[in-house]
Amino acid sequence: TNHLIITGAAPCVLLDISAVPRVCSYDFMALGLDAVDKYTWPIRYCATYHPNEIPEIRKRREIAGGNADYLMISMKADEGVDIVEPYKPPSGSSSLLGALAAIRMGYTRIILCGCPLDEKKYESFQPGWKAISQELANRVRSMSGWTKEFLGAPTDEWLCGGCQ
Repeated sequence: TNHLIITGAAPCVLLDISAVPRVCSYDFMALGLDAVDKYTWPIRYCATYHPNEIPEIRKRREIAGGNADYLMISMKADEGVDIVEPYKPPSGSSSLLGALAAIRMGYTRIILCGCPLDEKKYESFQPGWKAISQELANRVRSMSGWTKEFLGAPTDEWLCGGCQ
């Protein structure tokens, strides 16, 4: 598939996922320590800016009963990292790290769930998204918060690539 759902740890994550049409046809990527145990259906990837947390991420996923055969994405080569997506300042959080890796891997429709980035403590990540908006255009959408306002929501037309 060329469709991916990136899941964060915001309280809205499960509600966001449930609102995605044809959710079973997507690959999934969880974002780091706090998102990896939010659900147990299979993930293909996990992205983190904190490679030192990889052992704990894997432990949390295992305790939750989720699959362990996913690929780990981070910004530098390190133990446990399968895919390196180099850091491009300014940071846009692990959600942007995951979105950039997904684009590079060939995903054409990427939906953020549980990644609103609108709480005060996350506003510092918004410039990272703004700095590369052209790279994201027509490939990334969001289900909630500031990222939904900035990127737009996934419409049926967008999901099918402009098909009739």
